[in-house]
Amino acid sequence: MPKQFKPFLEGLAVGCVFISITMLFQIPLYMSFIIGGLAAIGGYRNSIKMDQEKAAKKAQNQPKDTE
Repeated sequence: MPKQFKPFLEGLAVGCVFISITMLFQIPLYMSFIIGGLAAIGGYRNSIKMDQEKAAKKAQNQPKDTE
């Protein structure tokens, strides 16, 4: 899976889960879509943030070549 699609897929998955959960509580459909959309945006942003932190941690743990 290309790296640029990962945040989109994670955001979509989070949004679908939240829509499903809100539908269980019999919240009106348009409100479920609003909540799911906001959750998808949050999942997308969180995925990008986690990838950046992971890359920074990996770069920090790399041994420095000083000669």
